[in-house]
Amino acid sequence: MYITRNTTRQKVLLEQERRVFRTSDLAVLWRMSNKNTLLTTIKRYVQKQVLHRLVKGVYATTPMRKLHPYEIGCAVAGPLAYVSTESILSSEGVIMQQPTKITLVGKKSLEFELAGHQYLCRYLNPQYLVDRTGITDNGRFSTAKTARAIADMKHFDPQYHFDNQKAVK
Repeated sequence: MYITRNTTRQKVLLEQERRVFRTSDLAVLWRMSNKNTLLTTIKRYVQKQVLHRLVKGVYATTPMRKLHPYEIGCAVAGPLAYVSTESILSSEGVIMQQPTKITLVGKKSLEFELAGHQYLCRYLNPQYLVDRTGITDNGRFSTAKTARAIADMKHFDPQYHFDNQKAVK
């Protein structure tokens, strides 16, 4: 008797538009309720390089070097995280200094380094994270619009100085 491989999981995974998944996302995608089976499948896919481990519990279908830095940061910082504050304000010309870290807002406060990029995630109460006003979601990561980034910065540091006062309303 021949043993056939079940490749439907891999097919379902690679057909997704998303490239970064949490362990819980994979459980739902593959309809797995047994945690041991799920973790064993993930471990085997990492060994075969179908999945690439970013951090514990976060995996990508492409190597880390091919992912956008914002995509990596938002994936690690959490499901509602988005790029904001200094990163957005600098790119929009509201502040002139270039940030050394990619700044995020999420439901946990942490600093980490991945793929040669440094990240700073600031904690924001989940009730405000759920309100997606002023946030652009492109499917792979979310970024704040200028007004939202200014509001976030004022929330974290009310005394923060903005270089381009014309951009601040």
